Amino acid sequence: MKTYSFPQVSEPALLRDCETVHARERGVTAEALAYLAEVDARKAYVPAGYDSMFAYCVGALRLSEQAARKRIHAARAARRFPAIFHAVAEGRLHLSGVV
Repeated sequence: MKTYSFPQVSEPALLRDCETVHARERGVTAEALAYLAEVDARKAYVPAGYDSMFAYCVGALRLSEQAARKRIHAARAARRFPAIFHAVAEGRLHLSGVV
């Protein structure tokens, strides 16, 4: 079982690891957006039994309604403007900044 407590980790290592994890998170977020964009473009959610991208995100991905809306909007924008994927991965743009 994964532990989510780090009392034994030194502060320099804690800060380094925190930065590393957040950098990975940004990359994963950009990749997740790319997958959402492709699922949306192909309407791959329909054969899976969902009538909309929103229903898929809430049902299959267990996103909150607000998170689903934000990610769908960002994925669609990134499909039109692929630089968004890179900006998210590099931490230059947050999902809420995609309007």
